[in-house]
Amino acid sequence: MSLSMITKDRRFWPLFWTQFLGAANDNFFKNALVMMITYNSVHLMGMNSAALVALAGGIFILPYVTFSATAGQIADHYDKAQVIRVTKITELVIMLIAAVGFFLSSYGLLLVVLFLMGAQSSFFSPVKFGMLPEILNEDELTLGNAYIGGGTFLAILIGTILGGLSASLPGANIITSIGVVVVAALGIWSAWYQRDLGDNHDGVKIDYTFVKPTFEIIKRSFQEKKTLKAIIGISWFWLFGAALLSILPALCKELFQGSETVGTMFMSTFTIGMGLGSIVCNKLSGKRVEVGMVPLAAVGMSLFLLDLFWVCTNWNYHTLELLSIPDFFKLDGSVRAIFDLTMVTIFGGMFIIPQQAYMQRNSDPEYLARTIAANNIWNSVGMVVAAVTLMVLHSFKISLPHIVGLIALANLLFAYVLYRFYTEEMWRFIAMGLTKLMYNLKVEGENIIPTKGPVIIASNHVTFVDWLFIMAISPRPLRWVIDHIYYNIPGLKILFKHAKLIPVATKKENPEILEKSFKTMFEALDNGEILGLFPEGFLTRDGKLRKFQPGIKKIVDQTQAEVIPIVISGAWGSFFSHEGPGVFKGLNIFRRRTITLKILPKMPADNFCFKDLEGQIAKNYCDFPRTIEDGADFAK
Repeated sequence: MSLSMITKDRRFWPLFWTQFLGAANDNFFKNALVMMITYNSVHLMGMNSAALVALAGGIFILPYVTFSATAGQIADHYDKAQVIRVTKITELVIMLIAAVGFFLSSYGLLLVVLFLMGAQSSFFSPVKFGMLPEILNEDELTLGNAYIGGGTFLAILIGTILGGLSASLPGANIITSIGVVVVAALGIWSAWYQRDLGDNHDGVKIDYTFVKPTFEIIKRSFQEKKTLKAIIGISWFWLFGAALLSILPALCKELFQGSETVGTMFMSTFTIGMGLGSIVCNKLSGKRVEVGMVPLAAVGMSLFLLDLFWVCTNWNYHTLELLSIPDFFKLDGSVRAIFDLTMVTIFGGMFIIPQQAYMQRNSDPEYLARTIAANNIWNSVGMVVAAVTLMVLHSFKISLPHIVGLIALANLLFAYVLYRFYTEEMWRFIAMGLTKLMYNLKVEGENIIPTKGPVIIASNHVTFVDWLFIMAISPRPLRWVIDHIYYNIPGLKILFKHAKLIPVATKKENPEILEKSFKTMFEALDNGEILGLFPEGFLTRDGKLRKFQPGIKKIVDQTQAEVIPIVISGAWGSFFSHEGPGVFKGLNIFRRRTITLKILPKMPADNFCFKDLEGQIAKNYCDFPRTIEDGADFAK
């Protein structure tokens, strides 16, 4: 990740630092308030400090439900750079009111300020994320989101530390008041460097009644299937995160008996892990949007949170005074607790960043800010649900460790929902990981495969894992055609079905299966998907190309889809080929072979000939060049 993007790139750095300072200030203010409520044992409106902290979480995100729809309309209508400047000036005014609240130790007023900060953030968020596709190229989206995500979590870390430290120092109210005002002023400075983008869509009508546009935008969020999946996943993350963050201060004080510094360390660990997760996500994704890692990340989050639950239930230390950080780490289980929380949040970064990029990439560009606003509304609903659920659990005297366990189990169940959302993408991501681990893949012509639209990929068939090679280099999932015998293997059929593989048989074997497979292939291409085929029909037994079957011609004639030939070379002789001792025999699995995938130019549908396809692949096949099983001539 090059730092020039956030230091020199005038498209991006003003936005990055403006959101960075905004996130830092949000958490500076919120964490100072939460620490003061928790460690001063504040009671207000008949609620104890733990319930007030949960209420504070709900108060901050309630404006997202109320104002996000109108905020999205404003962001889609006006110049986003100008909207950012207005929101930052508003932030300064709100922080001046907060300074009065801290000076007077008025927790009621500070909760009102918390609501106002949530309102300001609800108007800033659609602009921030809606601007990314306008100022960045598509292959920069994941990197841009990783920077925004990583920067946000670093800002949260800094704000959390500043809030915790300021709350624990003598003169905490004055120090906190000055701090939040200064950070707000710095945000105005960075916002003024953002280049104007111009008004977007004059046809967008802004409805300041708030209620009507909210229901309209919620209704529309159900219409785009791909963005809806991302919205559901992101909203679950904020429900999960809000619940976990709300109980961390009480967990530190009441269970681990840690001081304010230990509480700040736990909150900081949360944000450090999220930042690291953003970096890991970018490394694994490269220039792609890899939502396939999301279900796996959800499982990782749950497993480490369950281990934290185990640590909490076995924590039996009791002290008369709250522990400092050095004293805390002298106790058995302390390092394990911090490690578990770090891993939960690293997987959390891998969970949310791909889905944000996926939502931006698949949303209607003219409606993007409103899509993000709809996402904010659903995120807010998730966080409100988290706050209400925690208040109910507290009222039933459910212990903090058991709340941790319940969160982990709920997230594990939701991991299955995500698996069904992103089944094909997950298997493609796994394929990419396995092939990079076992093979050294060299790709020629990688940019030939389009990111959108119907296309048929046709390749020679050398090993049982050729489909893995191609899935690993494809920018999106493929619908693979597979022999019906393999498709019906017990135990694997359910996985093949989830991955949307298409079983096929010869006309002699089962004409009904053959006809159904053609119908499914036609539908897949009509829906703009990629179809993966091995035109030879069978795995080579001697390394040479077999005669191509004419079925691909029928598919092309019916759908008018382009064909992209891919030549796999270097795989003959590997563990999964029939060379030598035979498939799955010998020690070749331990040799990291170099496999070359040469992607040839597209073959248009209007003059497609499967013999030409056969000839093109044969001429570029390096293991047995210009040979075929029956010695047929190739197209020149």
